[in-house]
Amino acid sequence: MVLVKENQKSENRAICNSKQNYERSKRMKGKWLRLTEEKNALDYLEKASYYIRETETNVLAWKWVILALFSALYGFAICACKGTSPEWVTYQTKKGKRLISFDTALEICQDPNRMKVKVFSKSLKLSRNQKGSIENLHKEFRNYFEHFIPTEWSISVDIMPQIGIDVLDVIRFLALETGTFVDLNKSQKKRIKSIVFQSKKILKKALLTQKLDR
Repeated sequence: MVLVKENQKSENRAICNSKQNYERSKRMKGKWLRLTEEKNALDYLEKASYYIRETETNVLAWKWVILALFSALYGFAICACKGTSPEWVTYQTKKGKRLISFDTALEICQDPNRMKVKVFSKSLKLSRNQKGSIENLHKEFRNYFEHFIPTEWSISVDIMPQIGIDVLDVIRFLALETGTFVDLNKSQKKRIKSIVFQSKKILKKALLTQKLDR
């Protein structure tokens, strides 16, 4: 009972601070960039969509597809499992609060007990292909692109369209189908559906082209 009360107090403080910061920023002059976890994740998805289109004429665009898709997946995983307070997806260190890791966020999203925050909430169920694609996205490509060691690296991009298709399906579920506290309006939900559909269409075309070229 004490723990529940403490968690509720923490959530209330977080909500109060967020509202105070928003009201304070409205009173201050100048241009302001205002982000929520949802807007941040959606922006990464927008960038992934843009670079997926670019891959049709620029092979280097695949690097940005990987980076943007990973950040969108991570962002929407946090959105899906954050509950009603940032406290759910952060932890305290000597240097301050830190966000839980990508692997931890994805693990929570797959845990029915952690995700059952509403009557109709659903946990993430990954297929074997989706697990493989996420592993490749994260460990084989994103980490090397993000922390590039001076070298000459030749990469076959044949696997990337399928990675993109699988990851987009997971993103769509996390953003729209978990039934948790993902805060998206109708326009944003419609945009996510459109991005996923159009991007998968391009990626499926790339897969078909690969098969015809063999």
